[in-house]
Amino acid sequence: MNFDIIFVAYNSEKWIDNCFKSITENDYNLNKISIIVVDNNSCDDTVIKLKKIKEKIGLKFNNFKIIELKKNFGFGKGNNLGFIEGNSPYAFFLNIDTEVTRYTLKNLETSIAASSSDVGLWELRQFPYEHPKMYNPVTLETSWSSGAAFVVKREVFKSLGGFDENIFMYAEDVDLSWRIRSNGYKLKYEPSAVVYHYCYKEVNEVKPNQYYNSIINNLLLKYKFGTIKDVLCGYIMVLKLLGHKGPFAHSRKVLIKRFVKHYFQVFPFVIWNLKNKRKLKDFKPNFYGYDYEISREGAFYYNEFAKNNPCVSIIVRTCGRVNVLRETLISLTNQTYNNIEVLVIEDGKNFSEEMIKEEFPNLNILYKATGEKVGRCKAGNIGLTMASGKYLNFLDDDDVFFADHIEVLVSQLEKNNQYRIAYSLAYETPIKVTSIDPYIYTEMFHNLIYRQQFNRLLMFHHNYIPIQSIMFEKQVFLEEGGFDEKLDFLEDWDLWVRYALKNDFLHINKVTSLYRVPFDRSINAERQKKFDDALISLREKHSEYFSQVNVSFIAKELSEILDSYVIKISSEVYALIKAKRPFTSKLIVWTKNIVKKLFT
Repeated sequence: MNFDIIFVAYNSEKWIDNCFKSITENDYNLNKISIIVVDNNSCDDTVIKLKKIKEKIGLKFNNFKIIELKKNFGFGKGNNLGFIEGNSPYAFFLNIDTEVTRYTLKNLETSIAASSSDVGLWELRQFPYEHPKMYNPVTLETSWSSGAAFVVKREVFKSLGGFDENIFMYAEDVDLSWRIRSNGYKLKYEPSAVVYHYCYKEVNEVKPNQYYNSIINNLLLKYKFGTIKDVLCGYIMVLKLLGHKGPFAHSRKVLIKRFVKHYFQVFPFVIWNLKNKRKLKDFKPNFYGYDYEISREGAFYYNEFAKNNPCVSIIVRTCGRVNVLRETLISLTNQTYNNIEVLVIEDGKNFSEEMIKEEFPNLNILYKATGEKVGRCKAGNIGLTMASGKYLNFLDDDDVFFADHIEVLVSQLEKNNQYRIAYSLAYETPIKVTSIDPYIYTEMFHNLIYRQQFNRLLMFHHNYIPIQSIMFEKQVFLEEGGFDEKLDFLEDWDLWVRYALKNDFLHINKVTSLYRVPFDRSINAERQKKFDDALISLREKHSEYFSQVNVSFIAKELSEILDSYVIKISSEVYALIKAKRPFTSKLIVWTKNIVKKLFT
């Protein structure tokens, strides 16, 4: 498969050597690759270095071109000029402050070849910080793609006129993505194709250009793709920012200048909107404040591959829900970690067996149907006993993993070998099901309600870890046992409480799964009543465990809870004083509630 790899350089000399070294070390036929570098009038030795690199390795590629511009035309126009110089069917736009892995191009080729014809663009996964925007963990579709690293069909890019050159920098990738989608194409996220992108010097870094351009370009995109209401909301957002100092010296002054200047840039965006009214009827972009998609928690989680590659057993409990189970298994085929076995335990008749054999021949699945109904706990224990992996993880048949779930948990457990149990974050996602066959549903929203550092005392009080979020060594199961088969509900909470008696849990601050629940209120109410009834008896059972807990654990974790309350009280009091409001009566009521919670 032929690729044109297109770079835009601007004062980029420090990145050049490692970037091109990584490309030459790729496990790919370099004669299938053309390199095109557009320099946006760099002031350093970027061009000199590029010419040396071309002289050294240029003959290894199909082509190696350097285009020197006399002016900085911006990211979008620079890429457009590079695109014109190529002729491969796939244009690979790549930032120069990157390094590809040995198998990046091979994995890209595999993904492209397997994609349906309506996919127009493939986005790569960035290391060490993955782009945090949401994507569909089943279809791998995304609503927009980062311009740092993506491949696009030449015919698609050309038909759209490339990047919008009215956008100098930032949000040009969102604009291109939305135009591709409005023309009927899909965008696909490819987690197996990794590129190291060195865009941040430190965690939570805010860059001046990114700050100013992102704000103003967000407003311009509202003119282009949004409604009058979107534009008005955009102005309110900007005006609020103008009332603050901002993150840098003279931030407000610079932002005001950019805000005034944007009035002279609005015209082409409005014209495009008017010309494409028909397309915009079917295509509805997302504006989440200054973002364009929901951000998954964990933007600055440091991604790294596991030191070792132990087998992981994923236990899937199901019960005659073939179409629901299918999505769960697809999310497992999308995993970036490859040494896994899947144990599907069906409680009852073998409804899912045929589907598994026909549709998932390449997924390492061990299937067992119990024949007679045995219950969720017994089914789970069968899976635990059959599992041969070093690590075990449950995934019920209506939940799904993001592509890096197993990779993240294994890498952290292997890195922090003082822990035998780890858990990541999960979104609780209510879904409205409109059809079972075929399985059609709508995800209503995503709630990050399971976000809690490990604390035994809180674990004894309530479960804050969804079942699919936890990975644990099989040795823990062999020592402490599996589910209590007398339970019908909250069996996972009971298991975590028992495991917590002798084990600390490693908390990983990244969303890696979706925990799906019914959106229907009546179903939820009935479901909640069963949980509440089970809660009473389980708390009585858990009271037996307190005598087994190490006293030092209790002291440490009670101290953590008290510290969090003290911090909360202090911040509340400070806020009331700062606002110059009467706070004595409020403080008394609030303190009473805190004391009541503590003693409860």
